[in-house]
Order: sequence, then C-alpha cells, then structure tokens
Amino acid sequence: MPDRPFAEVIVFSSGQDEAFTYHIPEGVGGPVGPGSLVTVPFGPRRLYGIVVALAETSPVAQTKAIEALIDAQPVLTPQALDLARWMSAEWLAPLAACLALWLPPGLVGDADVRLALNPGASLEAAKTPAQRALLALLARRGPLRGGQVALALKGVDWRSAAQQLVERRVIARTPILAPPAVRPKRVHRVRLAPGVGPGQALARLRSPTYRRIVDFLGAEGGPVEISWVYAETGCTRAHLDRLAERGLVVLEAEEVWRDPLAGRVFVPAEPPPLTPDQAEVWEAIRPSLAADSPTCAAFLLHGVTGSGKTEIYLRAVAETLARGRRALVLVPEIALTPQTVERFEARFPGRVGVIHSALSPGERYDTWRRARAGALDVVIGARSALFTPLAPLGLVVLDEEHDASYKQQSPPPRYHARSVALELGRRLGATVILGSATPSLEAFHLAQEGAMRLLQMPRRIVGHARRLRDLQAYVRAPAHSYRPLGDGGQVWYRPLPPVRIVDLRAELRAGNRSVFSRALQEALDQALRRGEQAILFLNRRGSATFVLCRDCGHVLRCPRCEIPLTHHAPQRLLICHRCNYRQAQPARCPVCTSERIRYFGLGTEQVEQAVRERWPGARLLRWDADTARSAAAHAAILRQFMDGSADVLVGTQMIAKGLDLPLVTVVGVISADTALNLPDFRARERTFQLLAQVAGRAGRGLLGGQVIVQTYRPDDPAIVAAARHDYAGFALAELAFRRTHAYPPYARLTRLLY
Repeated sequence: MPDRPFAEVIVFSSGQDEAFTYHIPEGVGGPVGPGSLVTVPFGPRRLYGIVVALAETSPVAQTKAIEALIDAQPVLTPQALDLARWMSAEWLAPLAACLALWLPPGLVGDADVRLALNPGASLEAAKTPAQRALLALLARRGPLRGGQVALALKGVDWRSAAQQLVERRVIARTPILAPPAVRPKRVHRVRLAPGVGPGQALARLRSPTYRRIVDFLGAEGGPVEISWVYAETGCTRAHLDRLAERGLVVLEAEEVWRDPLAGRVFVPAEPPPLTPDQAEVWEAIRPSLAADSPTCAAFLLHGVTGSGKTEIYLRAVAETLARGRRALVLVPEIALTPQTVERFEARFPGRVGVIHSALSPGERYDTWRRARAGALDVVIGARSALFTPLAPLGLVVLDEEHDASYKQQSPPPRYHARSVALELGRRLGATVILGSATPSLEAFHLAQEGAMRLLQMPRRIVGHARRLRDLQAYVRAPAHSYRPLGDGGQVWYRPLPPVRIVDLRAELRAGNRSVFSRALQEALDQALRRGEQAILFLNRRGSATFVLCRDCGHVLRCPRCEIPLTHHAPQRLLICHRCNYRQAQPARCPVCTSERIRYFGLGTEQVEQAVRERWPGARLLRWDADTARSAAAHAAILRQFMDGSADVLVGTQMIAKGLDLPLVTVVGVISADTALNLPDFRARERTFQLLAQVAGRAGRGLLGGQVIVQTYRPDDPAIVAAARHDYAGFALAELAFRRTHAYPPYARLTRLLY
C-alpha cells in the first residue's frame, strides 16, 4: 500500500464542489498523486476526477476505491492546483471548473448512459409518441448510448420518455463513462525487410499486386505510409499482412504530433537594432529576466501603435530562452494569431506552438502534451493558452492587454486573464509584460499604485533604413514624408495620423443623409484614385439599441447610473441594464424638443451595401464574425487585404487590433456613438480605446494617412481625447469619474443572474 493510501478527489460532473475521499488500491495503473486524472465511482455512476491531495487517514469509515489512472503523469502541477484554488476563491467559481481549464478539450470523457430493451419489451408498451420513437429505435438498432439516441431522435424529449420506461421496467438504463475523446495519433507505415529489393522472387504469391507493392517500396527506399501504398498499388491490408508473414515487409506504427504549424514555411529573421525608445524600455525589463534568483516583475508597456512593442516581446522571449526558461505570449483574438506566429516563428524556428479554440481537439491535445514534455519553448495563443503546462515558466506577455476578450464570460469561471497572469507571475517568479497602445484603466491604476512599473514608447516607427528603401521603391513615397530617429538615421518614424471629427448633425442639416459624411467620401475618392487602401470601421456587426436625438445628439441616460438606457421595442420602454430604472419612450427630445428622437442602429451589411452603391468599382472585403468563423478564414481575409486584392475593408473590432497594414491611408469610423452609448460604465473607455486603436491602422507605412471619425457628439471627452491621441489626459479624467461613482478599479461589482 502507498505511504498515504487515501486521495482527496474533486469529481467532475458531480454537481459538487467538495473533495471526496477514496482509497488507492494496488494495481491502479501507476503512482497516484496530486494532479492525477482518475476515474472513480460516484453513486451509481463512474466519473472523472482530479486528485488534489493525498492523506494518511480518511474522515469517513468506508471509502470507495479509485478505479483507474487515466494518465501515468499528473495532468496538473502543484502550482496549477494552487492557482486553481486561488481562482475559485477570487471569482467564486466551482473548483472543478477552475481545474478543468488546465486540461485540453476531450481529455475528460463525458458521463453517459446505455439504454437497452428488457426481455419481452414491445412497441405496445409505449404510451406517448416519444416513448414509441425510443422503443422503435432500440428495437431496430439494439442497445445505444445516450449520445447516439440524441443524434437519432433530434427534437424528441427522449430523456423523459426513457425515465418513464425505466420506471415501468420496459428498458434498462446503465451509467457508463465515455473514454477520452482525444488520444495520441499513430501513423502506420510499411517498408521492405532487410535484404529484400525490387525483383525479389515472390514464390506462391501469384497476384501481380504483390509485385507492385515490392517494386514500389523498393523505389521509395524507406518506410511509406500505408494509405499511400494503398493508393499507389491498389492493394489492401490483407496483401501487406501476407507479405509480412513471409518476412518480405515490415509493418510499423509510429506516434506523431498533430501540429497546426506543420508544413508552413517561415523565413528566419534577425533582430533589428533598437530605437532609443525601445532601448530604454529594454534596459528596464532585461534585468528581471536575467536575475539569478527569479523574482516577479510586472511591467505595463504603453507604446503607441507602431512604436515597436512586438520587438520588445521578441527580445524578452529570446532572453528568457537563453536562461533556460519558457515563455507564453497571449493575443486577444484568433485573427491576430497568424501574424503573431509568423513573427515569432521567424525568430525562434521550430520552438513555437500555438493554442486557440479554432484548433481541432487533437491539435490542442498534442500541443498540450508537447508543452508538458518540454518539446515547446514558446506558446502563442488566445486567453486559454494561459493554462499551458510550460515549465519552468519565465515570461508571460499579454499583447493588447486592454482587450475585453481577455475576460472569460461563459461558462464559469468568469476569470480575467490579466489577473491570472499577474498571479501566475507572482507565484512562479516569472516576468509579466502587459502591452497596449491604450492600457486598461485597471492596469494604469495598478501602475499608479506601484503594483507594476509603467514604461512608455511614445513615437511610431516607420522602419529601418534598408526596409525603408525597399518600401519607398515599392510605393514611390516621397522622402520628406518620414523623419530619422536616433544616431546615423538608421531608424525612421512618423507622427500619429491626424484625426478629423465630423459632426453628423451638421451633415443632416446640410442635406446629406448618406452613411458617409462628405469628408469621408472625398478622402475615399482620393485614396481609391491613388490606388491606396481604406478601412471602414463599425463597433458592432449587429445594431445598437440606445435612443439618440438626431438634431442635438442627446442620448437618454439613467438618472441614477449615468449609463445609456436601452431601447426595448416590444414594451416601448427604456430600461437601465444596471439598476432596472424604466421609463416610457419619449416622443420628443427632453433637451431640444425635437421629434427626431429614435433608437440608433447600423450594421456591417448595411455599410457594405452602401459602399457598393457609392463606389461600384471598388474591390470590397467584409471582416466580421459572420464572414470569418475560423482562424483560417481570418488569415485568408487578412492575407487578401495585405496582398492588395481589395481596396476597402469593412469590419468590426477585430480590424482595430494590432494589425500592420502599410498601404492603408484612410480609416473611417462610421459611427463613434455606437460604442459610446452602450449600457456599460466602461463605454467611454472602450470608445477611446477603439478609436485610438483603429486610428493606428492608418499611416503605418510610408504613404501616411488620415482618420475620419463620424459622430453625433463631437465634443464628448472620449472622442476629443482620441482625436488628440491623449491617453494620459483621458485616463486621469475617467479615473476621477470612476472614483466619484464607485466604479472599478475603486470598487468591485457583483452581477447576480436569476
């Protein structure tokens, strides 16, 4: 028996969040310890669970035995167990849900049932249509798992029918536990046995298929995948088995990794020289990575769009790897992953893995196994990549740390990746870098309070001298359009693009009822005439539902919470989504008495159609959640636009995030009010961030650029600050507002759902 014969197990799918005590029997399949994935009996069912602790004694007199050890190695480290407990307490989340974050999808099989007809059962026993359908299915196909029944009887309430039939003993129901849906992939190959070659005598094997197999394998000169042999020779497995029995071929099976980056070619790249701004930031970060006795260091890197934050990340990763540690790099959206992977794989070829929800379960499982085995040094991915088992971990980077997608909304735990990253760094002595052109107010407040160090890069880099010469020849930009930075003129920069605010109220008074202001139409006309590219940005693909006066720009707000009221059409009510204040929809504006007060909404499809009507010759792409549902679709749209296959890109928030598009000279924000008037206390912050980020897509190359922001509220502080590129001024004013109204980061809000 083990020294500690009892295990405390958190059981998945049990509906309970307490640990249950089991004893560890002999021959369970390997050493059981904290972090082990096991199966256990739980009532009438068998379920998966995680061992969270071992014990010498049990708090109960009788215990059940652990049935099986699913993985010989622990699937969670002691540090992961501790962090999961911290997350459970921090966000009031079930511990089982927090533990599950460290497991790849499919590793834990589903609890299910097996349904079978009892002897003597017939269709006459059915009393409802659902019972009749279930009995007919079982009579036709025999015993079935619940998942199979659900597929066969879509739209039928078969569970209630099964319960009724079980109670009447017409059918039998047995709890079962599905095995893990993911497992290592094995590739079967065949090769000629030693001493066998083309022309080998094939006595008693008269079929010409055998000769084709031997000749084909001889020509290949090594192991060949069996599926390829089938395709080339027309043989079957029976032919290969017979050759193997005679010692003429050798059948092999080899485990292979499913790598989403396999087959992609990345051109190695050397690090460019640092700009003075980058060098100053790097000298501040580097000591934390090189410390002999690692201590946690957290940095907030505030760098304007195009200032070279990615090069700082690359340098930090290189230093981390040189010290024998590993690195995690998080990006907020799948759309950013391809471009980020290209940059990191070019610098660290063969050492990078990628994790995000668009990968297949097998790819995520193998990336998780490679990381656990130490076969990966750098992992790039979205929020869930934070739980990759890299050890020893020396660096965590959150690019675009302000992005709302770092917050897990559903299902629980509803954690924030920024908070988890900072806690992970503190516990492991890893350096954490939060990077953004528009840092979240929570991160900025932490920096003000001394919880992390604020570093700044205020100037936008166009490129280094050699790249500039190549770009200048390509786009024929005049040399005076960019300026040297640093000694020797080797690095050049350009100021942030000018932002023009257009008052849509004035456009209406002038008789322009188009989606596009006159200024935006003129800018787009000129860009298309010069063969340049443009981006048209909307905050949402659907429709906003706030109520706005088209004459004075007034938005109806909650008198208690100062957030916009939401229009609910069926009841013709305006409702506050924070305190539930309600009022009837007014017929006139309470400020200017205009009757032109109505709910406001505009989607990407409407803008796309308007572009086709106004510029019928323009090549158009639309990029939103409807047109890009996978990582491949995101990459394809981005590649098309970067290759110059389109002139205008209409899109939502994903086009505002970190993309380097040097041929874009015009960015038009169709309506800044959509983001500004959402019923959220963060609406003004997110409006500023979106406008600043989307403005950063213009003027990234040698051609310069301009940004046109259309709004009914041209004097709103968020819009004015974004047009001036004034982050510090906006942040200080907004934090003062938050303090006055007891909003985060000065208070914590709890949401209760009934």
